[in-house]
Amino acid sequence: MTKLSLLVISCATFLIGCSSTTPQDNFREASFELCNTNVDLYSVSDDGRVRIVCSDGAKFALHQEETLETMRDINIDYCQGEGLGKFSESSKYYLFKCKSGTLLSITK
Repeated sequence: MTKLSLLVISCATFLIGCSSTTPQDNFREASFELCNTNVDLYSVSDDGRVRIVCSDGAKFALHQEETLETMRDINIDYCQGEGLGKFSESSKYYLFKCKSGTLLSITK
């Protein structure tokens, strides 16, 4: 019975370790979605800010993970998943440019 318990605990630990994703993993995955091309630079600073530079010159600086989710939604809803070329955020608006050249501003 002890060997079976040890086996179950080992398998559970292995599965938890494999299935857990870090915020950096989420940002990295989204950077490929947003760039829709190769990513030249991906960095996370000590204060949690994320900087992404796409190989086509698009650049993003994110303050928090929630902004990334908003960018994903904008890319899908307004840019048909083609990627974002520019993105900025004010207290009331999101200003972004799709890779197609469409420039839009929407309220938060």
